[in-house]
Amino acid sequence: MLLRVDKPLTRRVQEALLRLIRERNYQPGEKVPTEAELGQLFGVGRSTLREAIGNLVEQGILQKSHGRGTFLRQLPIVLESGLEELTSVTEHIQKVGAKPSTQRIRVEKIPADERLSQKLQLPQGTSCYWIERVRFADDVPAAYCIDVIPENLLPDGLKEQVFRDSLFELLSKSGHPVSHTESYITPTLLTQQELPELNSESAYFLLFEEVNYDVSGFPVCYSNDYYSSQVFEFKIIRKRPLD
Repeated sequence: MLLRVDKPLTRRVQEALLRLIRERNYQPGEKVPTEAELGQLFGVGRSTLREAIGNLVEQGILQKSHGRGTFLRQLPIVLESGLEELTSVTEHIQKVGAKPSTQRIRVEKIPADERLSQKLQLPQGTSCYWIERVRFADDVPAAYCIDVIPENLLPDGLKEQVFRDSLFELLSKSGHPVSHTESYITPTLLTQQELPELNSESAYFLLFEEVNYDVSGFPVCYSNDYYSSQVFEFKIIRKRPLD
């Protein structure tokens, strides 16, 4: 099995082990291969394997039993989606039959600063909703989302509960359906200080910095969505033009 070369070795071993577990269809409670077997399979040393397995144990995916071996505790939900399709976090989760939920939310009104006024084409000081949420797929932390929407695009008197579901649906019901987005994608590392819901001290995320536009081409939402690399796998199809 070949390991990808674009991430730290321990991280690549973790991902390779998770792929192996899926390919062999291991079930919770089943024993995974020994460190010696995995070392031979992946071509890495025992210290790297121990660190990778230790990280998966901290995340609650594997469980070690002294004298018996290492066992699968639970396997994270993996959602595959093409980057060419604009899909909300809620829709991503629903596509694989998992239950989307919001287990932490903070909503407040803020004035648009210089950066937000540029992103959303607003006068500085315009009142906006700041919506910070941690989204879950079943019981697995899936995404950390920060969204900013101009207050005048939404009805008056909205309650916090309204923001727990898809913001795309909320904007659509308010007469501003999202048609396309401009995205900047950056790999990043978040710690428990930034995201207390993490099961480990830190984890890799894929940051989508986006400006979402409605059907008239007007910017309606600025987002910083951090997608967990332990939950989401994105794919993209690249086509070569024919002569």
